[in-house]
Amino acid sequence: MPVPVDVAELAARVLRRQLGAHTDPPATGVQVSTEVGRGRDGGPPSLPWLLVAVDGHTWQWPAIQRATLRLTAWHHTEHAAVALVGLALGVLCNPATATGALISAEPNTGPVAGTDPYTGEPLATANAVLLVRTPARRPGPG
Repeated sequence: MPVPVDVAELAARVLRRQLGAHTDPPATGVQVSTEVGRGRDGGPPSLPWLLVAVDGHTWQWPAIQRATLRLTAWHHTEHAAVALVGLALGVLCNPATATGALISAEPNTGPVAGTDPYTGEPLATANAVLLVRTPARRPGPG
């Protein structure tokens, strides 16, 4: 039976692996998560932080999921936040990244800078649309 993939977790795993190998300063020490964390005022517990969340999702039975993914980066400066979210968007949308369940990703909105209204920290956000292959669940024993 086909089972939907957790698209946010799939993207987070890809970004952890790819950004961990990057030497660009905005990516140094970044934590990639599917939740904001439990830091001051509900913000991330450390900087830099990259939130991966799904804003919209469709599933074409039985094979393909289409998800709008939101990337939000908190960083020490607005420029670094924009650079980090832009790098993450580029990593996801690179055709070489599309392996396994990830079929493709396209940018939907580019990095937009702002300030977190709760923590006052600089942040930036962007969206991508991902197509993800839905694997069939292997039958278990019994």
